Amino acid sequence: MWRPLLLVLYCLAAPARAETPAIDFATGEWPPYVSRSFTADGVFADMVRQACRRAGYIARFHYMSWPRAEAEIKAGRAAAAFPYRPTPERALSFDFSPPLIHSSSYFFYYKPRLAHPPADFRSLADLRAYRIGVQLGYWYQPLFRQYRLNTLNTSDEESAIKLLRAGHLDLAPLTLERGLFLIRTQAAGHEQDFAYIPTPLDKATSLSLMYSRSYPNIAKLRPAIDQALQAMQADGSLHAIYQRNFPELKPRR
Repeated sequence: MWRPLLLVLYCLAAPARAETPAIDFATGEWPPYVSRSFTADGVFADMVRQACRRAGYIARFHYMSWPRAEAEIKAGRAAAAFPYRPTPERALSFDFSPPLIHSSSYFFYYKPRLAHPPADFRSLADLRAYRIGVQLGYWYQPLFRQYRLNTLNTSDEESAIKLLRAGHLDLAPLTLERGLFLIRTQAAGHEQDFAYIPTPLDKATSLSLMYSRSYPNIAKLRPAIDQALQAMQADGSLHAIYQRNFPELKPRR
């Protein structure tokens, strides 16, 4: 009779086990980097999840449009949005993690619709004669305006692939992994009809977490996550996750 009573008293007196705290992240559909349809939400999300686990947190992903993701972290409703490229304009309002992935963008084109594709370019001004698809909010928009390129807004990068095939666009700027993924999934059987200008639009630049400056406890969370990412870079964990997701990725010239 006393044992059950003692057990009850023990349970009441014992401190509750603390739950692992969660961190909110804003993101959107951008396969192969992040997608709800992928195992572990894609390569970038897998890296973020494992970094948070090392730092003692649970990563909680909220999918939304990219403009809303930026608004969420600006308002402090999410700790960070990803994946984002650091730019001087963004650095005015946000902080960035160490790079999780380095990637370059290229101008993709559809060979049957572009009889004389540019073999190379020394300056973006060399591409003024081509119709170039762009997406609102992307890092390259100010650059293209600076060089007065002939751009056409497209609803998304999937649409850019369709417009290339239809002949309504000449060039579409895409990161290498993203471009090859879209061609494989949106134009299966026609992969060899696509190519890209071998000159990269940019040097290999980082894709990072873009941190809020007003999320609760962000002054503690950000260095903890950054430290975990740096450790994962040092011990090869980031590279292993990348290789697991892109085991045969080779640039197609």
